[in-house]
Amino acid sequence: MSPRDEHADDDPIPLLIAVATSPAERLRLAERLEGIAPVLLVADLDELRRLLSPENGAGA
Repeated sequence: MSPRDEHADDDPIPLLIAVATSPAERLRLAERLEGIAPVLLVADLDELRRLLSPENGAGA
């Protein structure tokens, strides 16, 4: 069952965004947070900005 299935009553689904510069740290965070909430792991704030920028279709 996916997290979306568990929230079928239209409650907001939490999203955790984490910034970690090293690949090893991102992996460690992913392992610790698995199953808690959907996770977006990025290397730096510039990467996060690129992912969320309107020209990439964010918010569409």
